[in-house]
Amino acid sequence: MSDVEIVSMFADGQPGSGGLLGVVPDASHLTPDQMQALARETGTLETVFVLPPTDPSADYRVRVFTPEAESPFGGHPSLGTAVTLARLGVIAPGPVVQQCGARLLPLTVDARHGTISARDPLRTSAVDPAPLLAGAGLPRSALAVDSAGEAGRAGFGPHFHFLPVRPEALGEASPHPDVLLGAGFKDVFLLHWDADRLRADARMFAPGYGIPEDPACSSAALALGLWLLHNGLLPAQPATHRFQVRQGVGTARRSLLTCTLTTYDGGDPTATVSGEVVPEPDAALSR
Repeated sequence: MSDVEIVSMFADGQPGSGGLLGVVPDASHLTPDQMQALARETGTLETVFVLPPTDPSADYRVRVFTPEAESPFGGHPSLGTAVTLARLGVIAPGPVVQQCGARLLPLTVDARHGTISARDPLRTSAVDPAPLLAGAGLPRSALAVDSAGEAGRAGFGPHFHFLPVRPEALGEASPHPDVLLGAGFKDVFLLHWDADRLRADARMFAPGYGIPEDPACSSAALALGLWLLHNGLLPAQPATHRFQVRQGVGTARRSLLTCTLTTYDGGDPTATVSGEVVPEPDAALSR
């Protein structure tokens, strides 16, 4: 039997908020085929299977499955997994290291909250907005104007693709996965930046990762700080810059991600993203 915890990552304090995640705290007895079958049953965009680490510097190892396939990236569901393990007493609160494949990810967690840290950014660059607009079902007039930034790619691994749009376009967007994938893009992160509130209202379509629409993507939130810096929307002087992301705006599940980007004199930026993880009422499964 496999117990599955269903949790909401980056909940914003309202019922039904956050991105749903399935976590199997002990998957040591499951085969990959059994993991894939269970991921189809949970009703979540991703299910994480926790295993003993193979790297001595890690506290635990994960394999991540969407309903369709295994994902090589463990960053997206890492906060939900670590907070769940701390709540269940599998790991101690405080600094932990997650292993996914050969990648190690440092986090700091307690039984309800967590923070992910990232360093060593990839190169940030501009991209043509046309295929991103088409992939989101939006016309050229949906683009944000003036000093709202330009479409671009940024990330700590992998790259994510950012498209600044007018606020009303967030509710008008719809995913066109074949168009997006046909143009060579795995994702599009639509955002409207509020410079006064230091907040991005956002939606994300990620068909390249098996996720039609992602209500809470920590990896993209980490990358967003790099994009904001590149476009002059965060100051370049050495400091820690704080901002928030409200993801899933205009959808049934909205999430809140609290972010920092720290810039240095002569060094690469580092980033964090923090949020709340809560169990979904009456949603735990046993299989």
